[in-house]
Amino acid sequence: MRLLKIEATGGLTMINCTGRHVPPYAILSHTWMGDENEVSYEDWTAGIGELKAGYAKIRSCADQAIRDDLHHIWVDTCCIQKSSSAELSEAINSMYAWYQDAARCYAFLSDVPSKSVFSSSLWFTRGWTLQELIAPATLIFFDETWTPLGSKIDLQHAVSECTGIPASVLSGSEHFETFSIAQRMSWAAKRVTTRVEDMAYCMLGLFDINMPLIYGEGENAFMRLQEEILKISEDHSLFAWRSTDNRGGCLATSPASFSGSNNIVHLGSSTAYSEPTIVSSSGIHLELPFIGTCRDRLGFAMLNCVEKGNRTKLVAICVRDLTLTMNRFERVCTGAFELLDIRRFRSSQYPIRRLCIQKGRIRRGPIAKLSTALVSIPFPDGRSISGSLLEAAAKGRDDEAWFFLSKRETDVNAVDSQKVTALYHVAVNGNEQILGMLLGRSDIDLNPGDTLGLTPLFWAAKRGHIAIVKMLLDTGKLDVNSRGSNGWAPLSIAAKEGHEAVVKLLLLEAEKIEVDLKDSDNRTPLSWAAEAGHEAVVKLLLYTGKVNVDSRSKKMTWTPLIRAARFGHDKMVALLIGDSGKAYVDLPDGNGRTPLSWAMEYGHEKVVKLLLATRLVNVNAEDRNGLTPLMWAAKNKHAGVMQLLLSTEKVDRIPKSVKDL
Repeated sequence: MRLLKIEATGGLTMINCTGRHVPPYAILSHTWMGDENEVSYEDWTAGIGELKAGYAKIRSCADQAIRDDLHHIWVDTCCIQKSSSAELSEAINSMYAWYQDAARCYAFLSDVPSKSVFSSSLWFTRGWTLQELIAPATLIFFDETWTPLGSKIDLQHAVSECTGIPASVLSGSEHFETFSIAQRMSWAAKRVTTRVEDMAYCMLGLFDINMPLIYGEGENAFMRLQEEILKISEDHSLFAWRSTDNRGGCLATSPASFSGSNNIVHLGSSTAYSEPTIVSSSGIHLELPFIGTCRDRLGFAMLNCVEKGNRTKLVAICVRDLTLTMNRFERVCTGAFELLDIRRFRSSQYPIRRLCIQKGRIRRGPIAKLSTALVSIPFPDGRSISGSLLEAAAKGRDDEAWFFLSKRETDVNAVDSQKVTALYHVAVNGNEQILGMLLGRSDIDLNPGDTLGLTPLFWAAKRGHIAIVKMLLDTGKLDVNSRGSNGWAPLSIAAKEGHEAVVKLLLLEAEKIEVDLKDSDNRTPLSWAAEAGHEAVVKLLLYTGKVNVDSRSKKMTWTPLIRAARFGHDKMVALLIGDSGKAYVDLPDGNGRTPLSWAMEYGHEKVVKLLLATRLVNVNAEDRNGLTPLMWAAKNKHAGVMQLLLSTEKVDRIPKSVKDL
């Protein structure tokens, strides 16, 4: 730091001091007269400082220091080279310490002609003079003629009355750090600075914060200050502010927001809060007791602070769930906060949750204009709302589901008369919002079976609810191969119903999914897709290379190719007998009937052409009843396929009825 040394002749010489080599000094606290009148560092080094109007108070400060047997003084106007951003930043971050280390602080009240108007001085309204008042052990007030008015200890009650700073802090009987963050912020609530950013920078010392200066950032400087405070303090009173200016989200935009928070005290550290507060780009992450209401996803986050003298009523801020997961919130109704009497509620109604409360500008909307008086808690005892989480999930009532889930006592795995959980209902109905809320509960069972043993994933896959399937799979906690009493798995039903996108999602679980999983009839997903004619699904299954294209069901003993041929799905047949499938073209079922036999019976000409083109079929193969493919076609009078078969000139048993055609 630089000091002005008072020479024996009375002259002033600027010197540089470092480390422990700083002599005792007096420090000046004053209100600026405007840059054009103050003596700057450049003025001093240029030798023109004495020409400025501000030199008079520097001279008077030096004269008073000599009377106090001090030979060095520090004056902010000329002892800081403000043209150097690095030096200015270091000085501002060191300012509190410099005032604290001073042997004397002289508070020059240039607008006070006598002690009778002491409290009306502008000095008490300036931002920078707050820490200049608190930091020094010895501070003497002087009027406009440099007549002593008394020390801050002598005048503690008058100073306390006009500043809001407790007299105990001014007298030194209590350290200011024993007061809550909200209380310290309130001391600056009515103060002003020329630069918006300085409203934050002038308070660095009050919170033992060191941070870079960014002139031009405006009110963001104050929000940065609060973020820095959160890194070193667990004092929730930082959020106990009230202002209609909600641009800071959960953070205040200026100390003025704390003007009514001078009686908010921190309850101290608690073992209930196990996780530290974290500041990230998405918001402020912290643990708070939370109580929900059944209105617009609103609730109250209860801070670990109270009004002085009333420890049963916690300060609570109104927040709204942004994602219906009870993880990410925004603060609303910022013009007020509630005082909640915790004796009115069961502890299960306000479980401690890990919340992320958004910082930065709040979305505009009607809710931002509400008064918290309108957001009274409608269900203090949980009996005012009928129904249950199960009913809310079944009927798709998002707000009610959110309310029930906000209570710790709600059993997220409870079952209704149908023996199904809330998760079943949202999977069947495709309700993404309620599913998001349910997945936010760490105690949820993701694989509950219904009376048939079918899981929520199965029902979501059956209904083709792509988003639901993805959300469930993203948890990484599902049994993707779970089967019901009929042996059906999610992949089987998705293949049967032709839900291509769902099948894709399930197949992405490559390390877990059993592509060829068989149901109770020994049928595979490929069997179901081939029978139903779902070309895209068959392609997906064949592409995995993990399916047995010739697997036969238990009851009908049909292969996927037989099913495709029976139902005339020529595209399925082409896929199955092509390079991707390579199915055994002439593999018979348990009755000896081949794919060609079934295609002939039902007159599927395109299928017959495909099978004959392979030249791998026995056109004269007899089944257990001694019937050939041609006989089946003749029996059902399908002339078209009969002509196709006869054109091969390989048929050696031609029924008389056929010859007559």
